Amino acid sequence: RTWTLESSGINAEYGQHYYITNNLSIEDGIKNEKMSKSGSKDVAGVELKKLRNKKLTSTEFMQVWFHYDKDKSGYLEYVEFSQFMKDLFLKKDCTDITPEQVEKYTAEVIHLMDTYDENRDGRFEMNELAKALKIEENYLNKIINKKSIKDKHIQSVLKHYDSNCDQMLQGIELKAFVGDLVRSTPDIPYNFAMIEQACNYIQEMSGDSKLSIDSIKLILSLDNRQQLHRKLSEQAK
Repeated sequence: RTWTLESSGINAEYGQHYYITNNLSIEDGIKNEKMSKSGSKDVAGVELKKLRNKKLTSTEFMQVWFHYDKDKSGYLEYVEFSQFMKDLFLKKDCTDITPEQVEKYTAEVIHLMDTYDENRDGRFEMNELAKALKIEENYLNKIINKKSIKDKHIQSVLKHYDSNCDQMLQGIELKAFVGDLVRSTPDIPYNFAMIEQACNYIQEMSGDSKLSIDSIKLILSLDNRQQLHRKLSEQAK
């Protein structure tokens, strides 16, 4: 298959327009991949290595995913994905990344979907895209694998996911936290439906739609994690 990216869009959050070149095909991505792996640059002088090696936080991933999956279908079409990639990487703080790099990397990732598109439906599901892109190591694994979870560990969890520093996890922050909880259990599928279900269960446990440091401590207790795992396992059947 040859995928050609023909979409354009507005990066409203960062106040800039970026367009994907109409003739950028998967063949371009393959050629650039070979050149970059050999340590050289492509004909446009664009090195993709730093883009391939850039790890995304789970919060960044969720933030852009839920911006584009507005109908909560649980997947992105390829056209939506091209804009997803631009919003993910072309930020004000990513001054070392260019639109040209993102165009080529997008072509590469679409090519990789021949490997990661498990159900061959030509769309990106959350778990498929998480495999194709580099998301940071699951932060919660560092915490829940400890023999004893102390207050300082709970504080570090809040700090990691609390992107607006209001001492609460809510909205996308909460989904990133819950998403990592789901990711920490290999037998539970990492997808939109499971994360939404886990959010509902956690809201029942905490009695609120946002989590304070005390609520995080409650959720991460061994008993409640096991209870959450049982409920999600039943849901996954």
